[in-house]
Amino acid sequence: MKNPIRVTIALDEESNEIFNKLRSSSRFSQSEIIRRALKFYYSYLEFEKYDMNKLRIYVEMLSEGEHIILDMDHFVSFIHFIDTHPERDKFLETHREIARSHAEQFSGKDLDYILERLEACNFFRVTKSGKEYTLVLTNHVIKEFVKIFIEEVLKNLGYKYELKENLTKLRLKLY
Repeated sequence: MKNPIRVTIALDEESNEIFNKLRSSSRFSQSEIIRRALKFYYSYLEFEKYDMNKLRIYVEMLSEGEHIILDMDHFVSFIHFIDTHPERDKFLETHREIARSHAEQFSGKDLDYILERLEACNFFRVTKSGKEYTLVLTNHVIKEFVKIFIEEVLKNLGYKYELKENLTKLRLKLY
């Protein structure tokens, strides 16, 4: 094994405090902590091309165990199945109840926050102009599902709005 390359570094106060906490709470040597930190930072740089806020939302949603990752084709196939199922209306009422529950969870949050969270579910991409939002759907088949959800959340949070449908878009205007 080659001799290690020696490097001298200078730490500011905050970095030194963090370093000391890591030293006291881990079984690793100072050198190993620095090596691991460098490797972690280097791998982190690969993620900079992604929206870090969206990644934080994904981690939060998945780590709480209330959400799953589902291929969009599977989701669309479920929607197709439900559209032809004899108990479709029962499903849609359950969907409305779930949306009302989400409205309670969103209480006190602004619309930008709400739409950002829902956008992270990949049902749509949001563009905003003033008090108008365009939700560009990832698939036209899910339009009714998304529309019902948005309407129930907004209605239960007391928003005054208008929601217009296009083939692959929902246009939302606040009053």
